[in-house]
Amino acid sequence: MTGIIILNYQTWETSLKCMKSAVRSMEGGAYAVYLVDNASTEPMPDAVKQYIHANGVHFLQSKKNGGYASGNNIGIKKALEDGCDYLLISNNDILFREGAIQSMAAYLKSHPDTGIAGPKVVDRAGRAQYSCCSMRTGMKEIFQIFTAAKLVFGRKWKRYYCLDRNPDKGRDVYYVSGCCFMMSAACAGQITPLDEHTVLYDEELIIGIRMAQRGLKTHYCPKAVVEHRHGHTTDRMKPFMFRCISESEMYYCSAYLKAPLWQIFLLYQYRNLLYTVRSIRNKELRDYKKQYKQAVKAAWKRCRRYQT
Repeated sequence: MTGIIILNYQTWETSLKCMKSAVRSMEGGAYAVYLVDNASTEPMPDAVKQYIHANGVHFLQSKKNGGYASGNNIGIKKALEDGCDYLLISNNDILFREGAIQSMAAYLKSHPDTGIAGPKVVDRAGRAQYSCCSMRTGMKEIFQIFTAAKLVFGRKWKRYYCLDRNPDKGRDVYYVSGCCFMMSAACAGQITPLDEHTVLYDEELIIGIRMAQRGLKTHYCPKAVVEHRHGHTTDRMKPFMFRCISESEMYYCSAYLKAPLWQIFLLYQYRNLLYTVRSIRNKELRDYKKQYKQAVKAAWKRCRRYQT
């Protein structure tokens, strides 16, 4: 049985579309749907209530919004307790093409040394998006790929995101996009619960490291196609999104890479400068600037703790 875990925050109608899409994709296969709500303040619409009741969806309510990892951990725990063989982790702004979920499960079943399978992710026009990474993300990659330096290291940027490879050919990769992926129950038993120190972003990097440490493979499965309708949740909190990027990045660099503090400090200053520049023309960012500065400064101070 496949456990389909969908994380919701505020955007109930988007979650409803995702659930319906996932069920259609299963085509009669054995599955259970777990809708995890990350402490939304907006009430659940009647249409969602009716769908949950009529289709036996497991509704799991988080007491607080602890972010991506925290919310998904609730669903993962319940799916494992229910005996699911495979666990699909999905953002709620994903729509599944026919057979997408079963294609990932079939690959994992036939390749027991592979713990995670990820789909080909496309936009509304069917264009392939970044959905996998070819290498471990160390400090060199962070400076070269995740800053303006990517304009200089264009070839490596393409290689990092597998953009130099045919998107219609499957391959083993370092990690797949956290927006949608499937893992076996055996893999989940080794790499979960997910690290809840991040709220948004860098979860894939951490999963990649955990998979490598345990000698488990991650595979990109282009036969499984999903449509990612970006931003239904994050577009509503752009200033908070910038904050999460900075906080998660510093945590990853200190806790997992054990990077020298001077390197993390450079990233800290770079993100502050980038936020300041973008806030010049963005009132939302200007209004949130004080909260951003305070939160990111606190994250920087915590870096020493994670390196011990």
